[in-house]
Amino acid sequence: MGHSRKKKRTHVVPTQEELAQIPRSLVVRSGEMGRTVSALVSDVRRVMEPHTAVKLRERKSNKIKDYVAVSSQLGLSHLLLFSQTEIGTNLRMGRFPRGPTLYFRVDKYALAKDCLRLQKAPHSSTTEFLTPPLIILNNFAGESRGNEFKLMTAMLQN
Repeated sequence: MGHSRKKKRTHVVPTQEELAQIPRSLVVRSGEMGRTVSALVSDVRRVMEPHTAVKLRERKSNKIKDYVAVSSQLGLSHLLLFSQTEIGTNLRMGRFPRGPTLYFRVDKYALAKDCLRLQKAPHSSTTEFLTPPLIILNNFAGESRGNEFKLMTAMLQN
């Protein structure tokens, strides 16, 4: 009776230096929010799952300064902060410790539970979120775009 083959190329355990270079993120919400925006925050945490805090609990007393102070101890590189105003929902994407901060206004979004509800045969497995997300920025900041698109691509690539 034979034994199973051991994969050597794709299942290499990363070294400590490689683990230190992996970007880690923190997805938080700030201020008063509705249930749908809180569900959006949990969905974004789920997408960023292998290298983010999924079960993070925020308090109303937490400020951005608190997250910045803890970021170096946890080895965080990015902060995604959702907030809601009368105008709409906003997303701030910042880089630690002193990187640029990008501001976005969220116009439309679909929650994961809504997408699963629309499918005829919904498929949801836990193995989908074991690998980090992949961002493809092919021709994102073309020649005709301004400096803000170049800054955005540089931040998203790193």
